[in-house]
Amino acid sequence: MGIMRRFNYYTKIQLSLWIFILLPLAAVSVLSYGTIEKLVVDKVNNSRQNVVGIMADNLGRNIEDILYAMNLIGYGGSSLTADLRSFKDVAKIATSAQYRSHQNISEFMDIAFSKTSGLNAPVFLVNNRGYVIYGVNNPLEYQSLKRWLAKPGAAVDRSDNPNAVRWIRSEPLKISYGPFKETYYFAVRSIADPVSGQALGTLYVGIPMQYLASLFAAQDGGQFELYDKEGQLLYSTAGEEAQTRAGEKQDIQYEKTVSKVDWRLVHKTSSGDITREFAQLFRFFALLLGACIVLFLAISVFIARSLHRPLHRLKRTAEQFGGGNRLVRFPTRGSDEVAVLGAAFNKMLDQINRLIANVEQEQEEKRMIELQALFSQIRPHFLLNTLNSIKCNLLMSDDQDNGRQIDALMHLLRAYMRVHEPGPLEEECRLLQDYVDIMNMRNGMQVRLVVELPDELKTVSVPKLILQPLVENAIIHGFEESGDGDRIRVDVRNRGTGFEIEVADNGRGMLAGELAEVAASLETAEAAADSQSIGLGNIRRRLKLTYGPKAEMELRSGEDGTSVVLTIPFGTMR
Repeated sequence: MGIMRRFNYYTKIQLSLWIFILLPLAAVSVLSYGTIEKLVVDKVNNSRQNVVGIMADNLGRNIEDILYAMNLIGYGGSSLTADLRSFKDVAKIATSAQYRSHQNISEFMDIAFSKTSGLNAPVFLVNNRGYVIYGVNNPLEYQSLKRWLAKPGAAVDRSDNPNAVRWIRSEPLKISYGPFKETYYFAVRSIADPVSGQALGTLYVGIPMQYLASLFAAQDGGQFELYDKEGQLLYSTAGEEAQTRAGEKQDIQYEKTVSKVDWRLVHKTSSGDITREFAQLFRFFALLLGACIVLFLAISVFIARSLHRPLHRLKRTAEQFGGGNRLVRFPTRGSDEVAVLGAAFNKMLDQINRLIANVEQEQEEKRMIELQALFSQIRPHFLLNTLNSIKCNLLMSDDQDNGRQIDALMHLLRAYMRVHEPGPLEEECRLLQDYVDIMNMRNGMQVRLVVELPDELKTVSVPKLILQPLVENAIIHGFEESGDGDRIRVDVRNRGTGFEIEVADNGRGMLAGELAEVAASLETAEAAADSQSIGLGNIRRRLKLTYGPKAEMELRSGEDGTSVVLTIPFGTMR
């Protein structure tokens, strides 16, 4: 017992499995192997001998039914004989009498061979002119059958005992109801006039190869061979068995004669076959043992997981919390030790959340204080009041243009004072017009601003001055040489789940290398030193901070200017 204390619970369960389950089952299996082997060998020998006899009797009964029906047609009486006489030289049905004879012969064959319907055996009679009279439900395709009948091997020799039944193996013949072919053993007999002895036709009845295949395939193990009375092989499963029993000696043989035709049905097997059958039985016990092993392993794993799973879940909870999911908690169920530990862990996470919230609030307050201190340094209210006085003086002096420029400057200054507050998109677009007016006056330019803003998007809130750097880049970098046709277009489009803002100019555009360099610097968060990359980088960071990772910014450039497309999802402003 002292040794057992050194192992964990999982190892103890595994040792119990081997000691109390596996070893006893293995001992019982080995001891019973010899006894079961002898019983199985004797049972298999008796069973296979009986099977061969039953199969031979089954085949013999079918052949006996075929021979009886053929003899019945050969000695069919005055009615059938008269029809056979009238139809023996018909090459094509031309009269109603010939048609009635044809129907009578076909119906007589169906009645005579009704007991062989289970074989799906084709029955037909060929008259002296080669005309084929089918029995009802004959499966053979007519043209395929005619081609085979035209070959020398398909004819019957009437010179010696014309009433004798001969067996002929056909080539694969096409089945009429599908793209299939079947090989048959045809029982062939010449039908002669009982009075004059004149040939009236030849009767064919086929045993499908598929019937023999299905008959022998129903038995497991060994090799079946069927020989006629001259010793010629009619059918064998050796082709299939040879692939799986290559090089194996067939040292056990069972044989049975098929009645009426003196055929021999031979079943060959080897001692290895019987051993395999016994091995299958033994493998059954091995599988049973394996099932017990798997069951005990599953139980042991379940018990082990009942101890380890809560600890792993506690670890994953800590990892998720560390990864940024501050809402995750360890699920506590029951009142065991793990539940007590989980409750204490959740309490600790709540305390950490409160501490983080306090730190974030302090940082936000610090940022606001710093921003207010910055604004207080330039005394924005003093500037606004001064600018307002200048505007009033200009308007009183009837200087509308300069008064409008001062008014635009005041709008921009107020926007800079409230840059941390979001505002409606319509107001953002008005600020862009104020900025363009100021830049036109300052630089002596004639840049025209065109805004396309749908009514349903005018009240959408966006960060203050999010578009002004884009317009500034367009004026500074896009219109290095001012012209009369300089234009900046702001196009806002509703995309269902969000909206797009495209700011496009018709300036000089950017080369492919320049565009790739700016895009790469934005992706790697390493903006170049020029003001264009810095402004774009600030916009991209503000988008991500405000709307999350689904917000995107894309740069496009060509011969007709440069455009920047902002993609913003609805309802995600933080």
